[in-house]
Amino acid sequence: WIVMKDPPEIIKDGISELSKDNPLAYEHIEKMSSVLPTMWMGAQNGSIYVHSSVAQWWRCIHTVKLKDAVLNIVHIKGRVLAAMANGTVAIFHRGEDNQWELNNYHLLDLGYPHYSIRCMIVVHNKVWCGYRNSIHVLCPKTLSIEKTFDAHPRKESQVRQLAWVGDGVWLSIRLDSTLRLYHAHTYQHLQDVDIEPFISKILGTGKLGFSFVRITALAVSCSRLWIGTGNGVILSVPLHEPCRKRLSEDAQLSGNSIRVYHDDKDNLMPGTFVPYCSMSEAQLSFHGHKDAVKFFVAVPGQGDMNSITSLSDVKEDDSYEKASKPKFMYILSGAEG
Repeated sequence: WIVMKDPPEIIKDGISELSKDNPLAYEHIEKMSSVLPTMWMGAQNGSIYVHSSVAQWWRCIHTVKLKDAVLNIVHIKGRVLAAMANGTVAIFHRGEDNQWELNNYHLLDLGYPHYSIRCMIVVHNKVWCGYRNSIHVLCPKTLSIEKTFDAHPRKESQVRQLAWVGDGVWLSIRLDSTLRLYHAHTYQHLQDVDIEPFISKILGTGKLGFSFVRITALAVSCSRLWIGTGNGVILSVPLHEPCRKRLSEDAQLSGNSIRVYHDDKDNLMPGTFVPYCSMSEAQLSFHGHKDAVKFFVAVPGQGDMNSITSLSDVKEDDSYEKASKPKFMYILSGAEG
């Protein structure tokens, strides 16, 4: 290992070209690039490109070719799961040297006939996969399917978006305006929320024309459920109880009851809160996109910083934790047009 007291520019900005004057140092940096944090990108041709999150972000350090298009990638407890269009999940792990073993991965088949895995999300210590009209709950530790349940009665329906917070998972169905809430531990169906009447009431049926309301993007941030539609309209619905506030209040009360759940193997899990919501409290963005909303991204922001300042500009007497703690969040939406 190489101990660097003062990291060079390559570590600081992540863009500078690495000098090859010292072959030993260059070799160690190359090895550390996979040991240190990485960013993974999946392509339609089945390739996964791994980039360093520390140095030379623009350069691909590893690549692996899978059998079909990569639709989703998630990371959980030292495992990376890549969902493919052929209904299989590739599970990667680190080797003894802490580098990713891209050529030695496990394939998990979700069943026959094969369909695309349209969405995948980490829920506590499990991974939920949307597979046609069903949800498959995977255990990344045992590399197996722990639970399967139907999210919609019609076999031809498709689960398209998943959003998790607390003890609840919200999901949407393709070409449907209704959101469904399921319990993260018991998998019980808890609530249905139809957004079409709310949008029609606010915008009017003439604004929508002959196009029906469909959900195309879903995210949870700032104790709110963010919903993107095929019409370019964005909804923001507050959840009933903020997770962090509820947890902090429960921690301060001595003798307070705590909900505990157990799985099929009698593993106990503490409960937090169930994220119910009501369309009567929803807000609508009138400056929507011209076409379907594709995704949401939550970006932490600083109240005393802007796009041209950095953490190095913060006063020395301010701790790093205080400087790096976000004071608010930017919610960015992406769409066609």
